[in-house]
Amino acid sequence: MRVAVLHAPDRNRHVIVETLTRLGLATTVIDPQAESVDAGGIIQSADILFFDADSPDCSFALGASGEIPIPTVAVLGLETPSRLERTLHLQPSALVHKPVRATGIYTAIFFAANQHRHHDELRFRLADLEARHGSRRFVIKAVVALIEQYGIDDEQAYKILRRESMQRRLTVEEYAARLLATGPRVLSSKMRRA
Repeated sequence: MRVAVLHAPDRNRHVIVETLTRLGLATTVIDPQAESVDAGGIIQSADILFFDADSPDCSFALGASGEIPIPTVAVLGLETPSRLERTLHLQPSALVHKPVRATGIYTAIFFAANQHRHHDELRFRLADLEARHGSRRFVIKAVVALIEQYGIDDEQAYKILRRESMQRRLTVEEYAARLLATGPRVLSSKMRRA
């Protein structure tokens, strides 16, 4: 696992880097005050990112890149409302409080990786549900078309859609859209009797 540490040199950064090294993790250290921060480059070269949430330089650089597609661990010392809000805007996967101690680093990595994975799964499921919800109108139109074409009830029409979609390894929504594009006459007489 490759870890990037976006933190100015101080005792906290030293503890983070030393602990990551003891854990056998490849670590890249970036000082946001000494060099310009390429958030895209960090994201491409790291699997997880520790960043100093107290540093406006870190928050600005990361905030400009939009959503961060890797797990992040915010290193936070001062709990002022503005810093908490700025940190929350970056949506860290885990949090380590300053002064940093070696005992919290592995826990932060564990929670960050798992929380990020869980967040990605939820985001994927939500996108899938939104897409399916948007295509439900095709299912309704296909059911109505089958009812009108073959004089069957709505339950029979939906059973036909479901069976045909399963045979073609498509979702009901995908099959309904295809059926509407080609017309319900393509169903075999065997399927119409379902």
